[in-house]
Amino acid sequence: MTTVLRASPRRFVSTPSVERIALRALRYLQSGFSVHLRGPAGTGKTTLALHLADLLTRPIMLIYGDDESRSSDLIGSQAGYTRKKVVDNFIHSVVKVEDELKHNWVDSRLTMACREGFTLVYDEFNRSRPEVNNVLLSALEEKLLVLPPTSNQTEYVRVNSDFRAILTSNPDEYCGVHGTQDALMDRLVTINIPEPDELTQQEILRQKTSLDRASATLIVQLVRAFRAESGVMASGLRSGVVIAKVCHEHNIPVSPNNLDFQEICSDVLLSRSGLPLAESTELLLQLIGQLKTSESIEQDEINAESNFISEEAETSIKKDEIYSEQIFPTLEIEDDTPIVSSEPSIELTLNEQLVELLKEIPVIQEEVDTELEGIAFEAFYESRIYQYLIEMDGAGLSDLESEFGLSRTQVLDVLRTMTRNRQVIHRDRRFFAIVRSEVEV
Repeated sequence: MTTVLRASPRRFVSTPSVERIALRALRYLQSGFSVHLRGPAGTGKTTLALHLADLLTRPIMLIYGDDESRSSDLIGSQAGYTRKKVVDNFIHSVVKVEDELKHNWVDSRLTMACREGFTLVYDEFNRSRPEVNNVLLSALEEKLLVLPPTSNQTEYVRVNSDFRAILTSNPDEYCGVHGTQDALMDRLVTINIPEPDELTQQEILRQKTSLDRASATLIVQLVRAFRAESGVMASGLRSGVVIAKVCHEHNIPVSPNNLDFQEICSDVLLSRSGLPLAESTELLLQLIGQLKTSESIEQDEINAESNFISEEAETSIKKDEIYSEQIFPTLEIEDDTPIVSSEPSIELTLNEQLVELLKEIPVIQEEVDTELEGIAFEAFYESRIYQYLIEMDGAGLSDLESEFGLSRTQVLDVLRTMTRNRQVIHRDRRFFAIVRSEVEV
């Protein structure tokens, strides 16, 4: 019995690079052409194929390539038989027995997909021998599927107009794959699937393991560096998922200084290396050592910046107190009328008094002007940075610099003010927004 599938891509990770490839493939499928996704193992070809099949909103027939496959595994075969027996007892002394055997034809996945207009996903089709895939030629081009002649079924099947085929394959240099005939490749639109970029791999790790972004970034960078240095052909995505999942489920810190994390990386990565074991081990230890050094330097830099922010905040508070003592005590108000008043005449009088006083102390006036310019600059970016930190669930200094086009000094100036106003906190080398409920607590 042939089973029809329905894809459920609820956990499909969509990033700009993935969306671009999916859009390219979907165009060809919607125009009636079949698509061939080609790339190294672990790049997400099968997941993308099922995602595309789901976008077509048709039932799915899934086939896996195999060196032992035959054409009958694609189109169907004679399976079992029907037996008919007749007994004639008309004459008491004579018994007549008549047997009739008929073979039954059973459609396989390709035939059913062509009949009903389903989407065929043929995963790693080049692991099947080329002669097995010859049945696809007429189905893809002439829209006619040719079946072997039998006595109880038609020899030709008209391909439904909704039928689509999505094929995936590994590179020719992989073990266990066969060359593909030119006639079949000419009927397919081939899209090369590259190694997922760093952002895509980070998002996949976060969604599949619920790991925080900093840990996912460290794992992706380590796996990508090891893969590049050791000459691994396959993608490092599966390796990263294994490391992230084990660390998250067993509460193992993702840190190059943690022994358990180092052992997990060794178990997962060394077996995938094309180098000798001793050389692979030395390479992995070097990469982990580089991460240790980088993490230590970055932590020292963050600590220094944090201390600098705290010191500057204290200095700024003291400077504000000095300005208050120097300027505002000289304002003499004869009555008890508040400074902030709805009466324009009183407000104008106070402003005039302040201007006259500042004229008498030009040095302080210049400092106040500079301070007012800084306050205007900081006020402009405070709300924008605060909202950005809430949306991104925290960010580093480099993230804020690139997002708002500011220098590090300008970013630090705004963060000092926000820290003094208890709008942000600094934790784990990142800045986080303090929501109102946290402030009240």
